Amino acid sequence: MRDLRKTAYETAVKNNLQMSDAWVSKEIAGKEWAFGFMNRHPRLSLRNPEACSLSKATAFNKHNVNTFFDTLNAAMMRNPSFRDGSRVFNLDETGLTTVQSPKRIIAQKGCKQANSVTSAERGQLVTTCNIICARGHALPLAMVFPRVHFKKHML
Repeated sequence: MRDLRKTAYETAVKNNLQMSDAWVSKEIAGKEWAFGFMNRHPRLSLRNPEACSLSKATAFNKHNVNTFFDTLNAAMMRNPSFRDGSRVFNLDETGLTTVQSPKRIIAQKGCKQANSVTSAERGQLVTTCNIICARGHALPLAMVFPRVHFKKHML
């Protein structure tokens, strides 16, 4: 929210717009302006962005995307059974932890202890795989557990 307020101030200065003395002295837009801006634009929300590595961000460019689709097209032309795209699947993996993070709760002021029962040990990472094709066919959810021996109680 602070970046929004700073950008609003800098934009107002650059465009020689009239602004309050508080903006000028603090060199930042007011909190009331920021809340008003967010209320005027209900489609916007304050969110935490996903972390993305530099290599992943720079690898997604026009050349690499074109190379991928050229290679995919060549593979589909070599194999007639893949031409309609119904046998080409996309797999998306997501890591889930077995330890839940507790939700915020309302507690009495001055009370230091606000308990919520959750597992305190270090959680295991379970990989969940979603597999779907362009026609909308989906395979059942696949879960990869980090154990050598599967135990039924893990389900």
